[in-house]
Amino acid sequence: MPPPARSARPARRRPARPQLPKTLTPAVLPDDDLTDEGHLRRLAYTDLDLAERDVTSCDVEECVFEGVELRGGAFMKSTFADCRFERCDLANVTTTSSSLIRCELRGLRTTGLHWTDGTLRDVVFDQCRLDLSAFRFSTLTGVRFAGCRLTQVDFTNADLRNARFDDCDLSGAQFAHADLTGARLRNCVLAGLRSVANLRGAVIDPDDLVALSYALAGALGIVIGTGDDDPDDG
Repeated sequence: MPPPARSARPARRRPARPQLPKTLTPAVLPDDDLTDEGHLRRLAYTDLDLAERDVTSCDVEECVFEGVELRGGAFMKSTFADCRFERCDLANVTTTSSSLIRCELRGLRTTGLHWTDGTLRDVVFDQCRLDLSAFRFSTLTGVRFAGCRLTQVDFTNADLRNARFDDCDLSGAQFAHADLTGARLRNCVLAGLRSVANLRGAVIDPDDLVALSYALAGALGIVIGTGDDDPDDG
């Protein structure tokens, strides 16, 4: 079944940068912990352990996270806006109906991240390990993945129109029913892609066409060979 029709989207643009103040207040636990219906603003989280937090309706604005443990967390209907994450651990974080807005994530371990039925707007993932992650049913607007490991990532039913993938490993990625109209893939590893037909509308760098042809051949059951091994007639 094809993905549902979606409204037109403006042409691709660079993600907007986080709007961060020049001065941030150092975060202190437990006062500045992530909690239900919390509202955290203009804080600097450095080398803190915030792992396995389970929160609903937590809003975080204009904050910086450096070397913070967030692994195993669960966030529902929560928003991170104008934030920067560096060298943090977000492995196995799960979210539902949550948002990332004007955020930069650099050098993160995010294996097994599940961002489900959410919104990502003006977000940059730079040099992040996102293998086995999922963005199912999420809308990604003005999002760029640069130098990321995206092996076996699941973009099922994701809106990826005008997203950008630069120097990423997309081996075994799933794009079932995703919308990649205008998405740009440049210098990416495309081996073993699933649902290759759903790349319809994407813009592929010419240097990636050979790799894509092998993925398409595999999806169609075509065997690549020269025929040199065929038995001689007679």
